[in-house]
Amino acid sequence: MPHKQFGNYNIWYPRFFVDLAQLFHSLEIRLKLSLIIAFIVIVVVILFSMPVLIRQEQILSERVDETSRLIANKLMHDVRDIILFEIADVPSNRVDGSIEEQLGLLFRTEPEGLEFAFVLDKKGKLTVEPYDFAEKLSLDEEKQQRLLQLQEFRRGTNEKYIEYYYPVKVRKSSSTDITIGVVGLGFAKSTVQAPIDRTKGIIYSTGLAVIVISVMVIYFIASKMVNQLIELADAARQVGMGNLEVQVPTRGTDELGQLAREFNNMVRHLREKLQMQKFVSRLTVQMIQESEGNKPRLAQSERHDVTILFSDVRNFTTMAEKLEPEKIVQLINVYFQLQTELIEKYGGVVDKFMGDQIMAIFPTGNMLQNAVSAAVEIQRAMRKMNKERSRRGEVILEVGIGINHGPAVLGNMGSSHRMDYTVIGDVVNIASRLCSIARAGQIITAMGLVNNLNGKYATTRLQPIIVKGRSKHVEICEVDYDRNVIM
Repeated sequence: MPHKQFGNYNIWYPRFFVDLAQLFHSLEIRLKLSLIIAFIVIVVVILFSMPVLIRQEQILSERVDETSRLIANKLMHDVRDIILFEIADVPSNRVDGSIEEQLGLLFRTEPEGLEFAFVLDKKGKLTVEPYDFAEKLSLDEEKQQRLLQLQEFRRGTNEKYIEYYYPVKVRKSSSTDITIGVVGLGFAKSTVQAPIDRTKGIIYSTGLAVIVISVMVIYFIASKMVNQLIELADAARQVGMGNLEVQVPTRGTDELGQLAREFNNMVRHLREKLQMQKFVSRLTVQMIQESEGNKPRLAQSERHDVTILFSDVRNFTTMAEKLEPEKIVQLINVYFQLQTELIEKYGGVVDKFMGDQIMAIFPTGNMLQNAVSAAVEIQRAMRKMNKERSRRGEVILEVGIGINHGPAVLGNMGSSHRMDYTVIGDVVNIASRLCSIARAGQIITAMGLVNNLNGKYATTRLQPIIVKGRSKHVEICEVDYDRNVIM
């Protein structure tokens, strides 16, 4: 049997309550609220109606008792002389009326609920009205003796009737009364209880109406509230699936309305954040994620071996003079999109776009081979795309690519108000210089890196170059990706 511990005590309860609790928790919120309100209304109706019914029943019982006492007292006075003369064997012509006549007169007044009346004298003579009730009374000799011994008004009940007994007494001396008989009245319990039953019916009907109306109103209100929660849940599910265009309609200024507004603000911030990430390098995003949202410091920088790739559009200035600015942006974005996809395919990260130039970083893995593979695929893909664009009569662009590998400082650059997470070092300067001398469709890298390519691509040695700030020449070579295709 399940139990729950309170302090040092284990409270055991039936399994039924566990199942009932689980069923309740599985219900919709609107049904839960409706059931709770219905339960509260039922409890309130019971708490308020029970005292009213009990008090009314007490008042009604007191009134019936008082009325019955008066009727019985009058009947007792009407039949007392008749009983007295009958006991004394006085001729009937000396008495006005008979017991039967008095009982008949009583019934002709039609007291509400009166079912029978009887008179029992000291000699055991029983007179009943209506006459056929004599057999139903079952007044055996023992019960008659008990009734004749009564000294005061008494009330009794059974399944069908409320009975009242009033002793008939005469004064024997100045201080002594003797009982010469007893009168009895029987009222139908159903008739006496009818006002209470009507009141119960009114209270129960009113309570039921209140419960039904309350449940309907609460269900309607709860449905509106739950519908808002369902909308929020659906919207959250769509956000989880990547849809950041979803909006939850706000209704009212209550907590649910505030929740909907805050949810919309959250989605808008996520959308803005996602849009902002497009203007920030993936390395910067990764750095922020690894810092767990802590404010980055300018001093945070590390030394790494990286491969740097520069790609620059050739003859772009001349091309820009012939086209409208909007056309230029649209055109260069087509080529930037192609290059970015291939750079990321080989594990690289676009660090920045600088006019018509791309700077990419390959920070991990076989970075040099990956950078060269990305550059080769860029040149091949652009050559294929240019053939298709030329066939359609569209403007084409060509790029030269420079690649270098070596140690660099990777970290936060800038001021406390505006930072950039990037790399600096001689390796970057040389890669930029190699890109500047690369012709359209050409890939140039430092000669010392050829051995790291493991013979994957054919290379052609070029004339050494002088880089500003360096005392020695830089040996360079061209990656001959066309020859690689033929081989």
